[in-house]
Amino acid sequence: MKLAFYCGVCGRQESMELNDKNRVYLIGRDIEGLDIKLCPDEKSTLSRIQAHIKYDKNAWRLFDGMPTENIGRQAVKISKPSSFAGSFIKRGSEFRFIPYGTGEELREGDQAYFVATGKTERNVLAKWLNRAGTDAQAAFYKYNSFNFKTDAANFDGFKYKLRVLSDAEQAAKMRANNMLVPVNFSKDFEIGKEHLNYCLGLDIRGSTGADLETQRDYWIPQFNAILNELLPAYSDYLLILLGDGAYISFLGQRDHQDVNFEFAMKFLDRMHVYNADNRKKGIPEWSIRLAVNMGKDRLAHVTIAGLNSLNVYGNAITTTSRLMSYGKSQGDEIIVGIPFHQEFNNFKYYKTNFSQTMDETTDKNNVRHSYYVYKKIGQ
Repeated sequence: MKLAFYCGVCGRQESMELNDKNRVYLIGRDIEGLDIKLCPDEKSTLSRIQAHIKYDKNAWRLFDGMPTENIGRQAVKISKPSSFAGSFIKRGSEFRFIPYGTGEELREGDQAYFVATGKTERNVLAKWLNRAGTDAQAAFYKYNSFNFKTDAANFDGFKYKLRVLSDAEQAAKMRANNMLVPVNFSKDFEIGKEHLNYCLGLDIRGSTGADLETQRDYWIPQFNAILNELLPAYSDYLLILLGDGAYISFLGQRDHQDVNFEFAMKFLDRMHVYNADNRKKGIPEWSIRLAVNMGKDRLAHVTIAGLNSLNVYGNAITTTSRLMSYGKSQGDEIIVGIPFHQEFNNFKYYKTNFSQTMDETTDKNNVRHSYYVYKKIGQ
C-alpha cells in the first residue's frame, strides 16, 4: 500500500510505501526513527500531531498517538492543556475522528488529516488555512467546535494530510523518467529479492545516421506505437525507454518462459506492417536490433529526479546490454544469450523454424561473451 503525504504548512509532498507487515510506521515530531517527520515550519510550538500505522487484524490501520513503547521518548517542551489535537479520516464525504487506541482501517481512496490547535498569531493560521484545502478546513472547523470562521483567530492548525493511492495512482507514482511499470504489476514481487528475468533489448538500427525529421516524425513514433499495441497484453514487466530503443524485463515464472522471444517476433511482425505503409508513402524503412536473455536479477526501488520507480540489477540484464552493444546481427535476426539458448534451443518450435549460429564478442571491459544468432528459416 502506498501513501501520499502533503504538508499544509510548507507544501512539501512525500510518499511512503507500507511493505513490511512486521513494522510500525511512525508519524510525528521530536522523536528518533520517524518515517514521516512533520513540517520544520512548526518552530515555536509543540505539535501534538502524532500517529502510527501498523498491520493489524489483516489490514493496515491508522492509530492516533504513538505506540506505548515510544511514549517515554517524547520530550514535552510546551504544555498546552487547552489545545486540541487529533487524527481524522475521510471516506467518501464522511469525516470521522479516530479515538486514541482505536485503529482505523486504511482503504484505497481514503484521506486522513492530522490536526493540532492552540493559540497562535493570525498570520500563522492564515498560512495553514490557505494551503490546507476545503477538506482539511472542514475537518479543522468541525472537530474544534468552530461555529464561525472568526473563532479561528484564537487557534493554530498545523496539519499533514495523507491519501491512500489507488492501484492506478500507484502505477503513476512508480514512474521515473523513462522507467515504466504497468498498472497490473504483481504485488507479490519482493523488493530486494532476486526474480527470474526474461529480458529483451530493442533498438532502431541506424537511427543516429538518419535525418532528424525521419527519426522524430516516423521511426521513433512507430517504434513506440508498436510497444503501445503489444504491451497491454502482458503483466509484470519493467520497461526502460532509451529514445530510439528500450529494454523490457518480463519478471517471474510464466506459462511461456520464452515470453521475451515471443514478444520480439510479434514486434517484427508489426514493424513489417508499418514498413509496408512506409514504402507506399515514400518514407524510409527502418529495422530493429533485438537481443534476448534470461536469468535471475534483483528487483530494487530507485528514485530518479524525485520520482519513484523499480529497476533490476544483475547478470541477465547486464549481459543483454552487452550483447546489444557488441553482438552482431542483421535484418530480422535475434541475438540470443547462452542461458536462453541452453533452455530453449532443442524445443521443436526453435529447432524447426530457426537457424542457430554461434558467435562471440568482446566488450569494452575486455570480457568475452558467447551468443547465438537466431534467424527464421526462409527469410
